[in-house]
Amino acid sequence: MDEFLQNLEKFARLNKIPVILDDTRDYLVELCKTLQPKRILEIGMAIGYSASNLLKASPNANITCLEASLPNIEMARKNFANQGLTERVNIIEGDCMLELPKLKGQKFDLIFLDGPKGKYLEMIDMILPLLDEKGVWVSDNVLFRGMVRGNQPIPFPRFETTVHVLRDFLDTLEQNKDLDTQVLHIGDGLSVVKFK
Repeated sequence: MDEFLQNLEKFARLNKIPVILDDTRDYLVELCKTLQPKRILEIGMAIGYSASNLLKASPNANITCLEASLPNIEMARKNFANQGLTERVNIIEGDCMLELPKLKGQKFDLIFLDGPKGKYLEMIDMILPLLDEKGVWVSDNVLFRGMVRGNQPIPFPRFETTVHVLRDFLDTLEQNKDLDTQVLHIGDGLSVVKFK
């Protein structure tokens, strides 16, 4: 990882801006090097840290990023510009639940879902039509601090809804006979989905 991204990661951690964990980043970078995607979709861009890593690992790729926070978008634009990546990024401002359906008809080789966890289940039917038949869809935080798998009580009531949504999300993906779904104990949990 280059110096700019190291500094960006430090800035995000200091300012409590959620960015992907190191082993999640390493997994995504290796995936990009193998897959060499041309068209990437990221749902939940924050300040452009993960998108920058994906683009640098896939030199022929362009990325479409969905993000609702205007301050994050402003910072992301500066971060992309400082790395010479602006021409390869299409930022869509707004609620992903409203913006995803507008991408109908497009196909992506790699989709990275890191948006609102409580909406993951509802997004399945929006995302699958956008995934190329040989594409890969990775979702972050699916094990949510270790609370999703197993039937242990959820220690924090404020997370109950999110945990139940993520359990249903994983169950729905794993029960879909058209999909090959893996759940990896990397970072806060990744699900990796491909068509069979």
